[in-house]
Amino acid sequence: MTISCGQSPINSIDKATPTNFQLIFPKLPTESSITANNPFIMNIFSAVIPSVSLSEEELRWQSHKTKHVLEPMEFDTWLVSYVVDANIKNWQLLFKWMSYVNDNQVKHEEHRDYAVDASLVVFSNYRVPVVELQFVDIWPSTLGELSFSTREGDVYLESTVNFTYDYFIVKTPTNV
Repeated sequence: MTISCGQSPINSIDKATPTNFQLIFPKLPTESSITANNPFIMNIFSAVIPSVSLSEEELRWQSHKTKHVLEPMEFDTWLVSYVVDANIKNWQLLFKWMSYVNDNQVKHEEHRDYAVDASLVVFSNYRVPVVELQFVDIWPSTLGELSFSTREGDVYLESTVNFTYDYFIVKTPTNV
């Protein structure tokens, strides 16, 4: 897509809103009920795409310095802020998942026993997928506190969760 000087994405009528993001877990490793086949969709209001870095190593060859990239690519943890539902079910599911990861009784041989794949899907205001980030082998590593308080105006119970994962893949839908 080419943007001329007269066009500006800032002035576009199609601005992103909180309903434009969905964090979708097709399944959770802790769920065994009949609803376990339903995807777990988090109502997120803030998620920053994590940093990705390449490690470098300086090599000398025939009196010349050169840089060489080491493998693998490194992915930072992912912090997500979300609205806790009225029954505190989403927070409880994340807590149950973390307890499953390390319950001090069962020792998992591999993180694949408790990790799943998840997708952060970004939609346009017309509910057309714009981009999808697929997080491979993700699990919650830090669950934020819940602060019960009263204040004027709309009161939403909010929390954060920090996810660890192996890597993510950026997918662009074909209809864009």
